[in-house]
Amino acid sequence: MSGKGLDVLIVGGGVIGSSIAYHLLKDGLDGTVGILERDPTYEFATTPRSAGGVRQQFSAEINIRIALFSLERFEQFDQEMEVDGEPAHAEFRQRGYLFLADERNWEALRRQHKIQRALGACVELLEPSEVLEIVPDLKPEGLLGASWGPKAGYTDPYGVLQGYLRKARSLGARFIQAEAMELLRRGSRIVGVKSKEGQVLEAGCVVLAAGAWSGDLAATAGLEIPVEPHPRMAYCFDPARKFDYDLPLVIDPEDLYFRHETGKQILTGKSRQERPGYRFEWDRDFFMTEIWPALYRWVPAFECLKLLRGWAGLYEMCTWDRNGLLGKYPGLEGFFLATGFSGHGLQQAPAVGQGLSELIRTGGYQSLDLSPLNVSRIFTGERILEEGVV
Repeated sequence: MSGKGLDVLIVGGGVIGSSIAYHLLKDGLDGTVGILERDPTYEFATTPRSAGGVRQQFSAEINIRIALFSLERFEQFDQEMEVDGEPAHAEFRQRGYLFLADERNWEALRRQHKIQRALGACVELLEPSEVLEIVPDLKPEGLLGASWGPKAGYTDPYGVLQGYLRKARSLGARFIQAEAMELLRRGSRIVGVKSKEGQVLEAGCVVLAAGAWSGDLAATAGLEIPVEPHPRMAYCFDPARKFDYDLPLVIDPEDLYFRHETGKQILTGKSRQERPGYRFEWDRDFFMTEIWPALYRWVPAFECLKLLRGWAGLYEMCTWDRNGLLGKYPGLEGFFLATGFSGHGLQQAPAVGQGLSELIRTGGYQSLDLSPLNVSRIFTGERILEEGVV
């Protein structure tokens, strides 16, 4: 690769961008790698505001294969990201993923289970009595069963991000603090980025991994990428009675989720229709009127609780089919995408980082074929159906 300045410039220093940087350098890229990030504190970044879930229970084959690959990496993450004898602190807790089923989603979970098991995922279908062995406080009324992923769980999202960043920098990645305002295009090539401060950064290869900001940034080069910022809220509460067992990450048929947080507090949230936008305000009333009643319906012990805090983050929603957009952008030289993960970026980061490293360095995927997620599908009309978007 040739180019003035950097060999590879990654626009966006979240978990996807930092994973790509790490894998490029770990895999032996002969060149310089820069990570462009506007806020080194990551105050409003998507990664630290996520629930940190890592699972295998998807419906699309490509997402299941990515999940299998990435889960193995998370199991070894802290050791793999060790720097100067200090391990990372992703703190992957394999407490399981439990998708509850009633008459609305039981058949879908059964159908997905066949695909998951055929591909080698560790997923079981449980009877209601077996579900209660995992979550004894669950109210079984209306429960038909559940999809149980015992090897799944959740991480500390900020710990994952910092693990990748620290390791990438130890291998030579250059962290550039600046806000990208414009992709620089010369004919059929993306050559770099212009920052808000007026700095021009050029590179032989540019990777757009700017999360929820990717669509707007692509538009500065006259490109249409179907990625929008969609706000999602999360809440943490202290239950009146703390359970003497560890909760898995539980998801009900209406996408309400809850899991244990530090000190046996409970992290919870639920998707709702939101207009796109860069908004970070959280809604206390939504917890009181929608989430709390739903929690109580499943777990009567949550009748008494104290809401401690809430926050909002952004899904980088791919409006095309709610799946990641990867690979070389058709018709443009030196320009790659890794965006649009629609809430799954953290858990897919190990596979995406490895795959983009291979694609950039060798021209093709080797460890795992990620071509079904190629951005070219938005031009050919292909869509990937994924039922497991939470």
